Amino acid sequence: MNKNKYVFWGLVITTLISALDANIMQTASPTIVKQLGGMELFAWIFVVYMLASTVTVPLYGKLSDMYGRKKLLMFAVGLFTLGSILCGMANSMVTLIIFRGIQGLGAGGMIPLSIIIVGDLFTIETRGKIQAVFSSIWAISSIVGPVLGSFFVEALSWRWIFFINIPIGIATVLCLIPYQEQTEFKKTHIDFKGFFLFGISISLLLLATNVSNAIWYLIIGFIGLIVFVFVEKKEQHPFLPVSLFKNKGILMSNLFMLVYCLSFFGTSNFIPLYLQEGNHMSIYKSGLILLSIAIGWMFGSTPAGKWIIRFGYKKLFIIGSFITAISGLVLFLFLNELSYLGMFLILTVQGVSFGLLFAVGTIASQEFADADIKGVSTSLQMFLRNIGTSIGVTIMGLLINQAANISIGMKNVFLYALYLSLVTVLLSFFIPAKTAALRGN
Repeated sequence: MNKNKYVFWGLVITTLISALDANIMQTASPTIVKQLGGMELFAWIFVVYMLASTVTVPLYGKLSDMYGRKKLLMFAVGLFTLGSILCGMANSMVTLIIFRGIQGLGAGGMIPLSIIIVGDLFTIETRGKIQAVFSSIWAISSIVGPVLGSFFVEALSWRWIFFINIPIGIATVLCLIPYQEQTEFKKTHIDFKGFFLFGISISLLLLATNVSNAIWYLIIGFIGLIVFVFVEKKEQHPFLPVSLFKNKGILMSNLFMLVYCLSFFGTSNFIPLYLQEGNHMSIYKSGLILLSIAIGWMFGSTPAGKWIIRFGYKKLFIIGSFITAISGLVLFLFLNELSYLGMFLILTVQGVSFGLLFAVGTIASQEFADADIKGVSTSLQMFLRNIGTSIGVTIMGLLINQAANISIGMKNVFLYALYLSLVTVLLSFFIPAKTAALRGN
């Protein structure tokens, strides 16, 4: 750990940039729109960033297996920083949206490449602890971010929410310079045809969650994915290697994480809203309850590496999915009767399962994969998590909007999530217990 401390801090700072940007923008965006005009384009500040940062995740993973992680992460951070500078200089909503797209292209590689480097450098036992650190950064940023956003908007200028990324980006690159990669990377043909088919199809499916005429986006997006599958079957060096889907460990753990993120993982987006509108709670107190998930997350992810060595993957997936389902059942049955402290405790328990399963899922995506596809395997799981969360949150939003009141809406959300959590319980039994490496220990 001491040998790689500079790299570790570089990865921590990379995570910090991503976390702060997400949370600061939520606070500052209304002020930005007032100054630049173009309220009808408001949603696109977030949509363009989401599309660019989501679709490029598998590409970064593929490229990292060919050219290494270090230079690619430095490039991603540099591109994100450049996008930040341009966003800070934007003089219209159109230019801001374009520059947010550039930011997103860089952001798409920052977290996945950081996780891949962690998998290259650190033992299984250590990786759980490091992921606990990363998750705590996101938790702290969810509190500090809005405060910083308000400070920049009121005391300085909204442009500083972007300019603050410049020194942070420089610090990240400086920390990564000493990093010497030991792995030999194989340069192969890049299937750009497959990437563009995949990227356009996924973009259409994601846009379907943010536009009115969603049906056409869904139809064309699904047709695009079908064409992508047929094209990739004939490709000698496909964008997504066939070996990923022939490997039972990778296939089942990825399918599990996709469904898992469709279920309870997205419910935290609506709990503060429920407490504010249903229980007339203050914004501060309702937001503070999400600390429960962060606390539980750290308790679940920190020992995950040691537990994998001791118990294997299958048992941990089963235990984590059962904890999620049982805590979710309590939330569904007793939502209106739970006190603030009671909900805090239940969400802490659920946070333990989140932390455990995300840590185990990430390590599984790396350890089940061969060395030459470890990057694309890791990034594929992170991509599927993003897709699952985006679709899940959209479905939950519809359930709440169509309900008579927020209490009924949240009950419907928890019921939907509960059904899917039962699917994850079933899927967990099909995940292999150990990788070949662990069997040899």
